[in-house]
Amino acid sequence: MHFTSETGLHLRSLLMSMGAALLLGCGGGVKGDTNNIEIRALNMALANKARDLNLIYLDTYAILLTNAGKPLVFFYEHDGEHLSELGYLRWADAILVPYIKFNKVTCAGMVGDSITRRVSVVQMQNPTRDATWDDLLGIKTYNMGVDGETSGDVLKRLDQLIQPDIDRYFLMIGNNDLHAAIPIPQVIANVETIVRYLKDHSGKPVVIQAVMPLNR
Repeated sequence: MHFTSETGLHLRSLLMSMGAALLLGCGGGVKGDTNNIEIRALNMALANKARDLNLIYLDTYAILLTNAGKPLVFFYEHDGEHLSELGYLRWADAILVPYIKFNKVTCAGMVGDSITRRVSVVQMQNPTRDATWDDLLGIKTYNMGVDGETSGDVLKRLDQLIQPDIDRYFLMIGNNDLHAAIPIPQVIANVETIVRYLKDHSGKPVVIQAVMPLNR
């Protein structure tokens, strides 16, 4: 079953309905918010840099929160950092698919760390198999996420990110930088270098996505 089929859309609708109900009824997920304060500071800097570079910034932080402003536990794996199946469906349905359809994107390059890479936690049916970004987005997609990567690591593989059929890049990076105590100004400088390289060498737009909150 493919998520763009009628049956798949019904399944996705049910999952999103669950998510909406939980968002309305659940009060929160973390006792301390120190890590998310750092993430919000980074996201503010990313949003400002996107504006300076005349880029689109997608708020992929807020979509995982309850009405009380806390991360919703059902969107996460047990480690409180990586997304669950419902978390990936939320990301795709609330942010990526509407943007892709509106802008008529036909091939996406998903650049990031393990949050980007581990979309395979979503399970397809008939036959059962791990999903890909192609399944969730309904278009050809390159999964360019690498576990544990920082913005500095992405800089080391920029030439590998250029693919002739990609017409939009989606960048989410910075979570592991914060884990490694890399200063936010350095992360932003690296992101600017990544963006400029991708635009200059591909001629295609780059979308900056917010770093997602932690649920721990």
